[in-house]
Amino acid sequence: DDKGLQPAERKRLQVEGAARASRKAKLVKIADKICNLRDVVTSPPASWDLRRRQDYFDWAREVIDQIRGVHPGLEELFDRAYTKRPTS
Repeated sequence: DDKGLQPAERKRLQVEGAARASRKAKLVKIADKICNLRDVVTSPPASWDLRRRQDYFDWAREVIDQIRGVHPGLEELFDRAYTKRPTS
């Protein structure tokens, strides 16, 4: 993740690069996104409004959709975490 790039570009590259990652990297990515979604629900950054939290959820799903099939159990946990998508 190149911190020198603009945030939108970094996100786009993560979506595009997810499918090319190794199996182990994909497993870590799914686990990381699960934790991140849970954190955004329970203790979001103070500066994140509802729209930003929802955008994060949607972006995380875009990333995970690129690597589905690597571990159905983790993917199910991700999907459960996604159902907690902030609505208010």
